[in-house]
Order: sequence, then C-alpha cells, then structure tokens
Amino acid sequence: MDNVSDGFDLHQLDNAAYIRTFLTRGANKTVPKQAVFGEDTRVVIGGSDHGKIYVFDRRTGKELQVLNHGDAGLVQTVTV
Repeated sequence: MDNVSDGFDLHQLDNAAYIRTFLTRGANKTVPKQAVFGEDTRVVIGGSDHGKIYVFDRRTGKELQVLNHGDAGLVQTVTV
C-alpha cells in the first residue's frame, strides 16, 4: 500500500505484519497512489505524484525500473 510519504509498504495479508518499504522520492502531495503486483507477484508497481511509475522486485525491494509518465504530475492509477 502507498504510505503517502516516501514509497509503498508491503504487509502480510493474513496478519498485516510489516515486511518492507519500496522507496520512491518523497511525496509532494499526501494523496494515495495505487500499487499493484505484476509478473505473478514477482514485482510491485506503483505511481507517484512526480510523474514517475516505479517497478520493484517484491522479494528484495530493489528498484528495477522507473518509467517516466511526464516531467511532473500525479500518477494515481496503474494497471498491469
């Protein structure tokens, strides 16, 4: 889920235990952005409020790719 400050937090579904944060650049606006799983849950993809879409390895938390949607602006919804 988007933590509305510096990235996306991953939690266990059954007990909500925190697992890790996928760090992005700090948020300019505290509005929720969508995060989704892709590639059979191997990656986490999420939008930002600074025109970028981030792709992370779910297990390691490593940033795999940053997609530029624009120079700035809100990428609130993503789909895979």
